[in-house]
Amino acid sequence: MKPVLRFVFSILVASAYSADAAIAQLRPKPAPKIPPQSQQIVIPPNETADQLLERGNAYVRLGNLEGAVVIFRAAIKKNPELTAAHYNLGLAYAQAGKFKEAIYFFQRATRLDPKFAIAYSNLGAAFLQSGDANQAIPNLQKAVRLDPNLAVAYYNLGLALKEKKDVNGAIASLNQALKLNSQSPETIYNLGLLTQTQGDVQKAISYYAKALQLNPEYAEAYYNLGAAFLIQGQTENAIAQLRNALKFRKDYADAFYTLGVAQAKVGQKQDAIQSFIQAQAYFNQQKNMQWAQQSDQQIQKLRNS
Repeated sequence: MKPVLRFVFSILVASAYSADAAIAQLRPKPAPKIPPQSQQIVIPPNETADQLLERGNAYVRLGNLEGAVVIFRAAIKKNPELTAAHYNLGLAYAQAGKFKEAIYFFQRATRLDPKFAIAYSNLGAAFLQSGDANQAIPNLQKAVRLDPNLAVAYYNLGLALKEKKDVNGAIASLNQALKLNSQSPETIYNLGLLTQTQGDVQKAISYYAKALQLNPEYAEAYYNLGAAFLIQGQTENAIAQLRNALKFRKDYADAFYTLGVAQAKVGQKQDAIQSFIQAQAYFNQQKNMQWAQQSDQQIQKLRNS
């Protein structure tokens, strides 16, 4: 399961490109799909780079990332030294899921301002999202050196260290993130995952439960809480939590599969078969043939028992 990364989606104004200049907070949600050919982006020829930056920021707020990219590129063409335009262009690409392009423009922003902590943090997150923890780690370490109070950088550093199997380092980074932002369900949830890898299932359960207090719609936390209960032999509790996971994520193949395992344990044969059928269908959609076949084996085993 891919870790939930965090980007600092703060678009910047031109007058200052420090964190204090943020004029909007954006969540990394999918942007409306607008075919490029359907847009006619007008770039006023007399606008300055700073004015174009403001125009691009407006496009971002409207969710029109394709338009924002065009405008930010125009701003950079007029003023290649405008750090905020490079950074905001990186954000637009990151929010659109184009991490290779995001990396390039975050790198440009850090070259123009070597003390730009948030840009290093987002650069590290983009590398990690691209599957390159080796490149992510030094950029995230640079971010926390530049700004020791940047919780998001510690969080992403924890995820990067987790990818490198440095469990102790990951826990230390996530604990630091939690000190700086105690209300982060993602940080608490990932501490649960890491604690469970160390064999402390009961402590992991407490982390998952706390994450759910902060975010009662956190499907992954319900799933791992259910799986932890199943490990402990608390099968009925496991079934309840796995059903909760499926309330908030209808296509959660892993949850359907684990629910089938739990139902089979308590003799709910037909329910278990239906859960494995659902799991198989969603694994097939994901082109996860190994687990689709595993689900089918469970179905046949139950039908033949």
